[in-house]
Amino acid sequence: MRFGVPFSGMCCLLLAAAVSAADQSPRETYEQLNALRVDAAGVYEIESPNRIELRRGDVQLSFEHGKLAFFEEFSGRITGVVFSGRGHVFAAPRDVVEKQQMARFLGAPVLDQDFFSACLRFTDDTADELLRQLRSGGISAHQDSSFATTWNPLLTTVNPAQSLRVLFGTLSQNAKPFFRASLDGVVTGPFEVVFDQSREESMMFGQSKKSAAGTFYDVWASYKTPVSSPPVAAFCALRYSIETSILANTTLEARTEVRFRAETDSERLLVFQLSRMLNVDEVTDERGNPLTYFQNEGMNLHERSTRGNDYLYVVLPAALAHGSEFALRFRYHGNVIQDAGNGVFYVGAREVWYPHFGDAADFAAYDLTMRWPRRLRLVATGSKLDEHDDGDFRVGHWRTEKPVSVAGFNLGEYAFASLSSGTHSIDIYANRLLEQALNNRLGAAGLDAPRMPSPFGPEGQVATKMMPEFPVTPSPADALKDIGREIDSSIRFYEGFSGPFPFQKLGVSQIPGTFGQGWPGLLYLSTFSFLSPAVQRRAGLSESGQEHFTELVPFHEVAHQWWGNVVAWSHYRDQWIDEAIANYLALLFADNQKNANHPLRVWLGRYRQRLVEKLPGTAESASDIGALNLGSRLSSSKSPEGFEQVIYPKGSWVIHMLREMLRQPGGKNPDARFVTLLHTLAAKYAYRALSTGDLQHEVEAIMTPNMDLEESHSMDWFFEEWVKGSGVPHYHVEFTVHRNEKGYLIRGRLFQRGVPRSFVAPVPLYSNAVAGHSTLLGVVTAAGPETSFHFTTEAPPRKIIIDPQMTLLCVAE
Repeated sequence: MRFGVPFSGMCCLLLAAAVSAADQSPRETYEQLNALRVDAAGVYEIESPNRIELRRGDVQLSFEHGKLAFFEEFSGRITGVVFSGRGHVFAAPRDVVEKQQMARFLGAPVLDQDFFSACLRFTDDTADELLRQLRSGGISAHQDSSFATTWNPLLTTVNPAQSLRVLFGTLSQNAKPFFRASLDGVVTGPFEVVFDQSREESMMFGQSKKSAAGTFYDVWASYKTPVSSPPVAAFCALRYSIETSILANTTLEARTEVRFRAETDSERLLVFQLSRMLNVDEVTDERGNPLTYFQNEGMNLHERSTRGNDYLYVVLPAALAHGSEFALRFRYHGNVIQDAGNGVFYVGAREVWYPHFGDAADFAAYDLTMRWPRRLRLVATGSKLDEHDDGDFRVGHWRTEKPVSVAGFNLGEYAFASLSSGTHSIDIYANRLLEQALNNRLGAAGLDAPRMPSPFGPEGQVATKMMPEFPVTPSPADALKDIGREIDSSIRFYEGFSGPFPFQKLGVSQIPGTFGQGWPGLLYLSTFSFLSPAVQRRAGLSESGQEHFTELVPFHEVAHQWWGNVVAWSHYRDQWIDEAIANYLALLFADNQKNANHPLRVWLGRYRQRLVEKLPGTAESASDIGALNLGSRLSSSKSPEGFEQVIYPKGSWVIHMLREMLRQPGGKNPDARFVTLLHTLAAKYAYRALSTGDLQHEVEAIMTPNMDLEESHSMDWFFEEWVKGSGVPHYHVEFTVHRNEKGYLIRGRLFQRGVPRSFVAPVPLYSNAVAGHSTLLGVVTAAGPETSFHFTTEAPPRKIIIDPQMTLLCVAE
């Protein structure tokens, strides 16, 4: 799985402001902004009938009763306001999906609640607007030191992040205003409202919230507004040169040089992803001149691990001319390699072990030089150019053959096997021993074995009986050659759908736990995928869990070599496409195996059940969590595994439904249109982003007449309902049969529930006239709660069956 960029808070920068501090260094400006406190001489008392109102975007803030005070001035401007008392906030999202999300978190499709305190930070004219209203209401400022004293300690905590945001605005020559309100709601507790015209989705409402599964940022709603325009990428990363030394204690010391091209001539700020567990020692330009950078300011290592972020901000001395190239050099150290016991290691910071610029659709060249303890083997992204001993260490050199969006490595006390196959080769690495946690599990397997989670959903279940102890400790290394052959077989199968394999070499490495990940030319596979069914059962996996790790996970990650590592996404709303295609191709590969017992139908049935059954301890199902295009937002304090619970099952069904609609039964190749679609996507969107709009456009280019339900040569109906909507339709039929001169006239009604009244879908109905045999009556376009139909048949149906061929995600009642 590829994981997108976290969504909230300081993760959406490259921002603008209206403040100027041209004569100061960025660090000096930041320190001054950070030191701002409440102006004790500028406190205003608001009492009825006076009412101060402020509208930003779709948000209406009302300060009804209490005290309001401004921050001290900075460079002649006010950048903050605090309030204590009684206030009210109201906002109505513009989008149906966002209203559904708001209702899911708040119980209503609008934000409509009281608050008793507020802290506003802004770079727009908020201060001027508030002062005008205060003066027109005859409200004068007065001295109130106790009010300032109450607020100032809190500002010490909240200012660091907010001051960075204001600072970053001073660095842009193309300033766009921003406004952020941190409110203490009477019902919800603390939450945030953001209106930032530099964000692609300028309006955002959310809340940081803890649950038993961890701390989440719940995004109640996020969407574009008419006044905002998409941000323009200011820089493009061209090449990464990474030199990494892994010491004997597995800590890491590294140097990275990233070469860039300026895409505008007005920006100075570059934002990188970098693990909070790595400490930056210095950032310089290519001449060695030190540059200003910010990384989890004011936090120690413990604070970083609990409330820090994985971001690094670098400031250039001046904006560069459009098209000019430059390089940044980083020196950093820390520990991102985890020891799982028994000589099993893995890279915990999978995508942030080096300063990474951009998103999943930003491709660049990579040159990696790695130095590591000689007792271990190391596998990395790219083609290996050299490997040699250096005392107690080994040194290797890798270079990517084609542009990639991210690079990775893994290491351990590996056994190794290699397989050459045509234009590519496969290297497989696995530990001789199990990680300690799994080894303990096998030693204590039985009725009380804990449930094993899965990367794609709850497929691992507790074994129901004690398994006999095996005389030999299982070793993942035993499966090397078998896995290599199976992966090679999947590559050949996928080439028929996705085109030639994009890399000359594929490394496959074991990683502890229950997840997988597909890097460019490198796979991470769960230990469970290296174990036999008998050992998987001893570890607590059910039959479906075993099939999951054996039939699905390895080949899902192989499919990501095309779908995710060549065809990418740039926005969190589009990540579902790569995950869905990769997962569906893995299902097709499993279905294609000679010993398969129709696993495609089995998995689609499981996915449907998972989408409609109630989640433990809740009144909602996975299909209620949200739409596919919510992406990473699906995971929240209310649904910690929401991404996995929605994206894989529903995404696979969406691709399956498209395939079924494009099929040409009776033809030489019934899947010709579907194959054409995937080939077009793989070629046309190689090394760039594929959006949901792009996918719809390519589907419309080859759609059949039967897909045109709205008679507009558009697939809007499909993408609005299945990608941007939630819910699974439930159907049942009522019918009568009358004999006439042509045979038997069937009149009936198809009832639809569980989806909006506007939902339309082509529903195949079959006649079961003879036991064990069904005949297609026709396809009824269900529209609304009830749709009438009639057919004439030669034989009277004993029963009408809804979609027995599983072409539509639905529940037949």
